[in-house]
Amino acid sequence: MTMFDAKQIANWFLAKHKAMMIEDDAIDPMTQMKLHKLLYYAQGVYLAVSDDRLFSNDILHWDHGPVVEEVFQEYKGRKSIDDDITEHQLSDFRTVNSDEMVNSVLEAVYDKYAEYSGSQLRNMTHSERPWMETKHNEVIPVELIRDYFKSEVVE
Repeated sequence: MTMFDAKQIANWFLAKHKAMMIEDDAIDPMTQMKLHKLLYYAQGVYLAVSDDRLFSNDILHWDHGPVVEEVFQEYKGRKSIDDDITEHQLSDFRTVNSDEMVNSVLEAVYDKYAEYSGSQLRNMTHSERPWMETKHNEVIPVELIRDYFKSEVVE
């Protein structure tokens, strides 16, 4: 199993979302807030089903929910983050997609959570143990995420 970087997983979500927007113009653009919550849910589900991390980056407890700082810095100050998908993002999509288990987890997470807005996802994460049991600006422990997703999210 290859562990990915959160930016690669973010690029998977951005490319997937852009493709869905092209098919259905009622789908809203991806926001940074929504992307971070999808990364959190992807990490949680993957931890629950495999006991391994999907990506190596830490997830932090910020005011608006779980955030991966490296991805935040990449899109800082931008509201819409999926205007144009670059060749680099498509390359990351293909690389991530080539791992069957990772792809199936990401597809499941996207199918379950992409319909929600960033604000709705923020509110959902605020009611979940990993966020509630971690102090502001601290790393949300991987073990806490894994245990929560094993007991509460993944069936």
